[in-house]
Amino acid sequence: MSGTPQHSIIDVWNENLEKFPNKTAFICREKEYTFAEIDRMSSCLSGHLQRRFGVKKGDRIATALPNCIEYVIAYWAIMKLGAVVVPVNTRLSPDDIAYVLTSTEGEVVFAHADVWEPVQEAFGEAPGIKTVIAIGFSGEDTVAFDELIGEGEPADATEITEGDMAIIMHTSGTTGRPKGAIMKHGNLLFNLKNAIMTHSFRHEDVHLLVVPMFHATALYSMLPSNAYQGSTVVIAPKPDVKELVELIQKHRITTFIGVPTLFYFLTTMKNVDKFDLGSLRLIAYAGSPMPPQTIVRLREKLPNVALHNFFGLTETISMTHVLPSRDALERADSIGKVLPQVRQLIVDDDGKPVPPGTIGELCFAKENVIDDYWKRPGLLDESIIDGKWFRTGDYAMVDEQGYVYLKGRKKEMIIVGGENVYVNEVENVVLSHPDVLEVAVVGVEAKGVRSYLGEVVKAVVVLQPGAEATELDIKRHCKDKLASYEMPQIVQFMDELPRNPTGKVLKQKLK
Repeated sequence: MSGTPQHSIIDVWNENLEKFPNKTAFICREKEYTFAEIDRMSSCLSGHLQRRFGVKKGDRIATALPNCIEYVIAYWAIMKLGAVVVPVNTRLSPDDIAYVLTSTEGEVVFAHADVWEPVQEAFGEAPGIKTVIAIGFSGEDTVAFDELIGEGEPADATEITEGDMAIIMHTSGTTGRPKGAIMKHGNLLFNLKNAIMTHSFRHEDVHLLVVPMFHATALYSMLPSNAYQGSTVVIAPKPDVKELVELIQKHRITTFIGVPTLFYFLTTMKNVDKFDLGSLRLIAYAGSPMPPQTIVRLREKLPNVALHNFFGLTETISMTHVLPSRDALERADSIGKVLPQVRQLIVDDDGKPVPPGTIGELCFAKENVIDDYWKRPGLLDESIIDGKWFRTGDYAMVDEQGYVYLKGRKKEMIIVGGENVYVNEVENVVLSHPDVLEVAVVGVEAKGVRSYLGEVVKAVVVLQPGAEATELDIKRHCKDKLASYEMPQIVQFMDELPRNPTGKVLKQKLK
């Protein structure tokens, strides 16, 4: 990545600090922070963590925080120690939060007033926590964050290598306990390179950070690339569209990464044309399918902005695919092409490669995935075939030009009268109806005269505000675009889809 060898994400931070100490690194709640200021505060914090609380290299430290500048300071303080960041999804139930805290065996947790209630409730099941570093509140057994960043000596220098743990990111599965995916410093360096190349990040960029900071996009890509390039990050405390457009206009933001529903609300916001969004050069989205009509609206309102769909898994050490802007509308249902140094394979049920145009299970080379899950020895190996390939559980197809199309989770396959129905294919067709905001497709037991089919397709639809499409409208829209066995036999309308704390749709609740 440069002429100077970099063996850890801290090497990246230190090299940039020498070049641009006085550059604005972060803006949060209208206050600006330079790289030198963040470095001073995180160094003070690292010294206190080491000497006062006994934190050493390899120790796990939990961060139960919303989007805030304190997250940034804690992140770099932990990295400087060679300790391990354990992001806590504060939307989890107290029971799952307790599991994350106890399974990672840390003794220190950063907690914020905005999310203290579920975290505090979890402590009853996490007796190993000895120190709570509190932000925005105080308690009998807490230590004030501000006390630890004002004065103090930095921690003693620690050698950190590519093979050392950096982050334990817990998966967002819809069933069972979260699994802790181990990201090492070398993995972060690899992802950093792919993030910069994929989105053409640059030194002059002003990035809008609105995705939750406990997710991979923030901690694997945005904070490391900010440190590597000396760019600026504007932290949005919450995903309020009016506040976001005000931030874009005021700070001349250039990149905006978020989930598809956020961009729907952006394009349908009243008076959005009154805001100057001309600084934007990139909008990137991931996490769920983007409705084509939202892409059309983005193209109309922001014709000079590149639109990127990108893809990656908690288990992969970097993002794996990106759809170029020129294909954003024509191939809206594709995740794009596989990135350099990422190897994919699509296999049949016997693990044999399938030719282009054939649906199979998406796999990645073992080198492109994590080494293991925290404290779950052998679990990852259960998904490795031939000692080389990680089976994702996602059905996919690659065409002759190398574009990849996801067809749905393997466990979500619907079999109608012996025919395979891939849920993403049906969902993409329903999503193309102009009145549809979101859809989830599931298989349900066939009854009555259709019982011989075994299962039938059910589409659960969320309409755009003010839309009045009926079940018949949805079925007519699908009639010429799907095979008869793929047609939704049942269309149910809901105000919103049930989701888990990380935003994944809970399809079991829709059957």
